[in-house]
Amino acid sequence: MLAALFSCGANDRPVDPGPARSADPSSYPEKAVVHLTSFGRWDSSLIKEAAESKMIIFPISRCFSPESRRVLDELHRLNPDIQILGYQLVMGVNTLWPDTNYLRTTLPYDLDYYNAVLGNWAWTTAQDTFMIWKNQIFLNPIRDGNVNLELIDTMVDLLARYQDQTGNAIDGIFHDYFMTGPHINPDVQDRVIGDIDFDGDGIIFNDDEDEQELFMRWQTEYARAIRNRFGDDFIQVGNGFPPQEDPELAGLLNGIFYECFPNNPWWQIDRTGFLIFLDNQREGYLHKARGRTWSVCTNLYGQWGNGNLFCFLSSLLGGCLYTEQQGSTKFVGWTVDIDTGAPKSATSIEGSMDSTLTAKREFERGEVRISFLPTGVRDTYLFDPKFNGSR
Repeated sequence: MLAALFSCGANDRPVDPGPARSADPSSYPEKAVVHLTSFGRWDSSLIKEAAESKMIIFPISRCFSPESRRVLDELHRLNPDIQILGYQLVMGVNTLWPDTNYLRTTLPYDLDYYNAVLGNWAWTTAQDTFMIWKNQIFLNPIRDGNVNLELIDTMVDLLARYQDQTGNAIDGIFHDYFMTGPHINPDVQDRVIGDIDFDGDGIIFNDDEDEQELFMRWQTEYARAIRNRFGDDFIQVGNGFPPQEDPELAGLLNGIFYECFPNNPWWQIDRTGFLIFLDNQREGYLHKARGRTWSVCTNLYGQWGNGNLFCFLSSLLGGCLYTEQQGSTKFVGWTVDIDTGAPKSATSIEGSMDSTLTAKREFERGEVRISFLPTGVRDTYLFDPKFNGSR
């Protein structure tokens, strides 16, 4: 029934969020920061705002950089319980900056990672370097007709070495992204010559079911190897479609990153994305780390009218973390901040698909409600501070 509802569009109805609350990292709503560029120029004000969150995702090379200590130490001072995750490409490596001396002193992980995976680049049938994004080389998950376990060992060994060197600078890893097949970004598609044939058997990837299966298996084994090496409480959050539908992979992860929520890159209608999101948050689908799961709900565009409030309220209903980004890469502060207090009930759903469907949850200071019209677009979404538990 849900599959039949896939289409484009949303009906945003921003509402007044109410007064801003004071910073308290231990209270609700639960926040996460995703900042995928340098944070060396963060001032004390932005660090303080970031410290309101329970989890921060930074580029992994920044987490392991000597120049990161000032910001990371201050974040831990303001919020000793904060979790730091390193952003890591799943099957890719960025081309290096020309100045490798700078990399060695400032971002040594980038240089060591590049050199570690150098013999594992993927090539097209025309012997062209296979790239899926600008300046991002794809790695080959298949070797000798099987899962490339050597590549997994190389990546996990390097991560372990840097964890040892830095005294466990990160509490987990953010995988960007798990995929059913390699998608070439349109900006570079015309520059990629030849077809994809990871196993080199003469059958291109899209026509080779065995190759597709090995491609997916590599990703699962990669997540498994990290879980086995670093233990149950090492947080793994996965972006992409497979974590949302593959129970085996999801069971190795601790959270799902909901990019462009609720439509995601598949252009599903709001109600469909929201219900899939709630279903993926069900007990037992994701592996718990540190006593909980760590999914993150975000509006890619970082604009109030484009969904920050909707993501915020959805995170409260789904029991996950909420974040805001500007331009998909930067944290610049919060635009939505509502003092809900802790949850007092589970999330309930009332109504039906052919009328109005409403999800609601009671909190200490009111009720969160999201409703959808029969078309699947949003009707209302709000926090009702006047709710007294009588409805």
